[in-house]
Amino acid sequence: MQFATVLKPELAAHYHAAGLWLNESFFEVIEERARAHPDREVFADAGRRITYGELEREIERCAEFLRSIGIGRGDVVTVQLPNRIAFPVRARELEYILKFSGSRAYVCPGEFKGFDYVAMAKTLQAAVPAVTHIIVAGGSAEGVFDLDAGIADSPPIAAADRVRMSPDEVFRMAFTSGTTGDPKCVLHSFNTTLCTVKLLNHDMAVSDRDVLLIYLPVGLNWGYICLMQTIMAGARAVLLERFSARAALEAIGREKVTFIATAPASIVAMLNDPELEQFDVASLRVVITGGASAAIETIREFRRRMRGHLVELYGMLETGFHTYTRLSDDPEKVSGTIGRLVDTMELRLIDERGDDVPHGEVGEIAARGPSVHLGYHNNPRANEQAFTADGWFRTGDLGRYVD
Repeated sequence: MQFATVLKPELAAHYHAAGLWLNESFFEVIEERARAHPDREVFADAGRRITYGELEREIERCAEFLRSIGIGRGDVVTVQLPNRIAFPVRARELEYILKFSGSRAYVCPGEFKGFDYVAMAKTLQAAVPAVTHIIVAGGSAEGVFDLDAGIADSPPIAAADRVRMSPDEVFRMAFTSGTTGDPKCVLHSFNTTLCTVKLLNHDMAVSDRDVLLIYLPVGLNWGYICLMQTIMAGARAVLLERFSARAALEAIGREKVTFIATAPASIVAMLNDPELEQFDVASLRVVITGGASAAIETIREFRRRMRGHLVELYGMLETGFHTYTRLSDDPEKVSGTIGRLVDTMELRLIDERGDDVPHGEVGEIAARGPSVHLGYHNNPRANEQAFTADGWFRTGDLGRYVD
């Protein structure tokens, strides 16, 4: 499939020339980590653990499996999996996503939380005939492909069949929540994605000594970014299929978790556990929260009863991360703010005409930088409304500067 993007050529040239883009694909990062540390554990979930070397080999076998059943370069594959090493949307939204994205394959679990995904997938396939392949992880059924068996039975993809994607190509199509209408399809390349991960790892000092706890859905933007953070740092991650305060606290102590990306509600749930003081949370180094503003009382209670530096972050699917507080900030001074601008990102506060508002006044947040998306797929009206003539993305969020 070919994609029309709205990224201005002069901005792309600047990001390349300034070294703001890494100019490598994510699989190249995985290959590097597997060569350096093949026996180091990378992921653990409720069912198993996997090393960097095993991860690379399973990806190569998965590529051969997909090639063998007819999925090739340019085909769109829609993936909906819980937080498992293998990696509920309402059926109407999912049908829209499959149609709009031009998907040929749909990857789903056999069952999750008591829901029969295979039955739903077959119903969707009848409504969207272009979806020729239903691929099931963790189960098999008539008329579908078994992902686990396919990977196990396939050799690594042959050198002659490998296709290296350009870091500038679209590799990720992610849909917005659709709260104000049909979801919009956001286009990202390796370059717009990996630069976000690199910056966050740098500013949060994520290293190969860290252990990340991932209960944010990996099918959504921030959960997926956490997976990429883990691999780019050469670190280790523990995946939880379902969040509960007790399961998270147990995992922190058992796995010596150092880094958690979360939302304020999950922090509150852990603080409200009546046996919080009985859990070992001494390993925590960074807890980074976003998606909603954390109450000052929650921040102060966290600092009093938990461990680690609580970081507040602001970002979105379309732009990566705009701002966050830093490890060196005075917690009392930055509480209730979204921190400082991320390096390499530009931020403006503008009015309806696109003019800058005076300092201290409320304006719409507009962003420009190497992590901003390439545009909305097949939606020129949305692109026209969202991007200014000089390439600034209008977020729809309001903010003001504070000294």
